[in-house]
Amino acid sequence: MKKSAALFACFALALSSCAATPKDTSLKAQLDFENNYITLPLDEYDRSDQAEDITVRASLLILKECYAKKGYNFEILENGWVSGDASQYGLWNVKHAANHYTSSKVREEQSRIYESIPEDVKASCREEHREELDALKFDEEKYRPVGRISGEAYQRAQGDPEWKKARSDWWDCQREKGLTPRTGDGEWTSKESANLNADDPKMLEEKIRLATIEAQCSEKVRLAQRLGDLEASYQGPLIEKNQALLNELKADRDAKIAKAREIIATRQ
Repeated sequence: MKKSAALFACFALALSSCAATPKDTSLKAQLDFENNYITLPLDEYDRSDQAEDITVRASLLILKECYAKKGYNFEILENGWVSGDASQYGLWNVKHAANHYTSSKVREEQSRIYESIPEDVKASCREEHREELDALKFDEEKYRPVGRISGEAYQRAQGDPEWKKARSDWWDCQREKGLTPRTGDGEWTSKESANLNADDPKMLEEKIRLATIEAQCSEKVRLAQRLGDLEASYQGPLIEKNQALLNELKADRDAKIAKAREIIATRQ
């Protein structure tokens, strides 16, 4: 009788622990404060920030060499083409908080330098080095399944009570610092940050001040680590379920990264 009652309760409460979504809490997010990366288990198979940073830089080095042969100087400003902005958990790294605004300016300058090269020269170099460039380019359609798996894990993590608790702790810290947190699911900045004119250079100092406070609160409550660990725990079972497909993508990804590193090592 007790067993029947327990089964009935389990069916009645589909979202209870009886029907809990599978997770592997042994899996954790890796936070690289020095290079400003958050790495999750699925990144091993995906077009991660690290992978894109490496392959984009290698592509630019190929083009730079070609432009030089045609009489045009092309300056590569810095690494971090993809990962300069806030992560999916908002600003989390105090050391890099200022980069949230300044790195976008660097990328704008890089685009300006690229646009200064005549179109016919750029087209000629792309054609001459098409095979090399294509070997470094990620096929967005090919990697779409990883995006679906990632999205599913994120949704599952977002529904976990610990997700809301971690964000609540972050909001409390912001309030203590005099900020007004935005509490929507997709909102990762304070109201003060959101209301600033991002294009006004006079506001840069204030933007950096607010960004630093938000990142300090994130570090204080370990927001990125807690949310990253949750997402990692839900990625684990989904990775196992789709292991064969992901292994194929990993082989493709690893080959591109290896090629990019070879180019970077020989064409700096």
